[in-house]
Amino acid sequence: MKKINRRYILALVFLTLFSTSCDDFLNENSVSLQTTGDYYATEQGFEDLVRSNYTKLREIHKERDLVMMGTDVFTSLAWDEAGAGNQGSELNVYDARFTPNVGAAEKLWDLLYSQISRTNTVISRQEDVQDMDPGTLATRVGESKFLRAYAYFLAVQQWGDIPMPLEEFTTSTREVTKVPAAQVYDQIILDLEEAEAVLPTRANSPEYGRATKGAAQFLLARVHLTRGWNFDNSLGGTAADFDKAVEYADMVIADYPLESEYKNLFPLHAENPLEETFPAQNDQSAE
Repeated sequence: MKKINRRYILALVFLTLFSTSCDDFLNENSVSLQTTGDYYATEQGFEDLVRSNYTKLREIHKERDLVMMGTDVFTSLAWDEAGAGNQGSELNVYDARFTPNVGAAEKLWDLLYSQISRTNTVISRQEDVQDMDPGTLATRVGESKFLRAYAYFLAVQQWGDIPMPLEEFTTSTREVTKVPAAQVYDQIILDLEEAEAVLPTRANSPEYGRATKGAAQFLLARVHLTRGWNFDNSLGGTAADFDKAVEYADMVIADYPLESEYKNLFPLHAENPLEETFPAQNDQSAE
């Protein structure tokens, strides 16, 4: 009797499954008609878009091989002290093996241009945003220009002449045009100057971690200092860049003064550290 019941139940299951029309499974029901164009035109959508510009910074800052290799930080077995002829990796030696196919360089390139693409989206779509306070909108665009300038600054230092898209890509394209490094530096400075004009000071910044006027001034000092050296006469720099670097550095120093008392840089501790760190243990030892 049990066998019959089992067979009967299985037959009902198969009949239920296969009697349903396949057309029902193939019908696509849209659960939302929201598009990026609609969402980014709202205040919340535009704010989320700007926030996405910041998330890439973590990945970019993790790519430190190109900066740290070849100085005082080496990979394991990078240098052969036993005299076997090992000269270290291409990142340590910076020899002919350092090509565009090196993983660290390729990854940094992808990250920087992904960041540039996001910031371009913010800057290109600012005119479509509805019902957003004009001052807040200008600040958010300024943040994205700061982040775009920072990405281009890292890229131009690493590769020199590079592509420099300044608008959102809405269609696929294979066309890539490099521009001279001097032109890239001009755009970086323009973006930073426009950002510096609208970004709030650190005292007036409502959210910790966003770009501020001081951040733009600091980066302007670095950019002018770098362009001023005019490496191989390719950066478009002059001696005036050094004066601008000093000017912006003085602004940062004035707004971010050093602590007059060195001891105030650290939290105050009890005379007996055990009372603060291990209070229970200290009580037991006193007994």
